[in-house]
Amino acid sequence: MSRWLALLASVGLLSAASVRVRHQVFPGLHQMDGIWAALLAASDGKVYAGLAYHGGDGHMVYFDSKTGRVHDVGNLTELSGESQLRRGPQSKIHARFGEGTDGRIYFGTHGGHWWNYARFATKEGYPGAHWMAFDPKTGRVEDFGLGVPNQGVNTGAYDPLFNRIYGLTHPKGEFVYYDVKTRKAVNKGRINNWESICRTLGIDDRGNVYGSFGQGQIFKYDPRGDAIEELAGRLPIRAQGISLGRDYDKSETAWRTVVWDPKTRQFYGIEESATILFSFRPETLAIQRLGQLAIPAFAERRDVPYATLSLTLGRDRKLYYGAAGREFDYGGSAGVAAAHLITHDLNTGKTEDLGEMLLEDGRRVLGTNGADTGPDGTIYFVGAIEVRPEAGKPIESAGKIGGVDYRLALVIYKP
Repeated sequence: MSRWLALLASVGLLSAASVRVRHQVFPGLHQMDGIWAALLAASDGKVYAGLAYHGGDGHMVYFDSKTGRVHDVGNLTELSGESQLRRGPQSKIHARFGEGTDGRIYFGTHGGHWWNYARFATKEGYPGAHWMAFDPKTGRVEDFGLGVPNQGVNTGAYDPLFNRIYGLTHPKGEFVYYDVKTRKAVNKGRINNWESICRTLGIDDRGNVYGSFGQGQIFKYDPRGDAIEELAGRLPIRAQGISLGRDYDKSETAWRTVVWDPKTRQFYGIEESATILFSFRPETLAIQRLGQLAIPAFAERRDVPYATLSLTLGRDRKLYYGAAGREFDYGGSAGVAAAHLITHDLNTGKTEDLGEMLLEDGRRVLGTNGADTGPDGTIYFVGAIEVRPEAGKPIESAGKIGGVDYRLALVIYKP
């Protein structure tokens, strides 16, 4: 029997190990159906998340790690002053938050159900992304206004050095930013194709902004010259081919996510096609392949699940990654499987699969798409957890993944 179990594990049908994690749901918001890079563990112990609701109003929330309570900052359409427009709602915060030196949390909004608004003789449905800032001291959100007419911000980052919110737009793939000090919104033009928009912008300690485009190429935006340039070197992407269970319009030629390491002054990231781990040093333009962060049973297989956005650098010099057990995209997932927690030790170069992420009661974490590290070293993920029916209680679910009910939750792991 043990030989049979080992065989199942080797083909990805059974996990040989598991790791227990804590979780926190978002009360009263069980209908929220997705979340991507919008997760920030701020310096004050609050963990911010942007909850998406396709076709409806998204919400900004935060978890106070000191009190154990979740707070709903508000409905994004209301916060942008657009509740009475009767047009497309502000459905998401799709990009990373950023914390300013003033303690405020900066971000941009995004829409949903993009092509359902193009109806003959009607106005374009989605008004466009808004730039915003939440002040934890007052509990209020400041709306800087409409930043990108009729487009959303689905990739973004905030730079405290220049006090700017950066973004890439959907559907045109344009590089945009908002200068908080001057209150100026700038559009530098198209940098990506709509179907392959880079999903993470990296910012170094000098305020330079980096992203990927084309066939594993990297661009750099220098705020001092207000200019974009193409850099030498290519990411270690896998040659394109037919990916079983993957949407055909998913890019396989860019990085999926990167994190900045202030100690070594370089980025660590994973590319989209095969979850290849790499380092990128801006000063020398050196790019090095470090391994693969996919679940080991998928290593070198063509059907390795699409890389998630769940990568963070821990205080212990380990990279923590939430790997998908099946092609994962919430209600659009290829099937149901538990996500795995994978680590890569930057000191030793060792990669370890800790196994399936299971909640306190044994329910599965079905997939994650955001990660960050708290001031105390706690690792946070955000994504979908399994919902099980309880006798006499209604099921609070956002939908189904492979026939299993799910809802969004914050996943908490203490190394």
